[in-house]
Amino acid sequence: MIRIFQSKDRVEAVEFKDLSSIHTIILLTGMGVSVNFSPEGVLRSLTLKDGAHELVAIPGQFVYKNDKGTIGICNYEHLAERYEEVMETEIAE
Repeated sequence: MIRIFQSKDRVEAVEFKDLSSIHTIILLTGMGVSVNFSPEGVLRSLTLKDGAHELVAIPGQFVYKNDKGTIGICNYEHLAERYEEVMETEIAE
């Protein structure tokens, strides 16, 4: 589920919760991903890769893309402080 926040700028964000959110993150960012698990099988992190550009998200963080195409990682508080959430929508595949 993509959550949309806005101020003067528009930001689309997906919460990285678990494996089920990875497909939506790939659709949003267009980046390749790798996943890191602990020896016990617990999901630790998601790494987004685009050439030399690499971002790492841990469960509970949001992957966002702004209206300029910049992709980043942040916590919900960062989005809520800077943007008003205007709607929640599914991403078209």
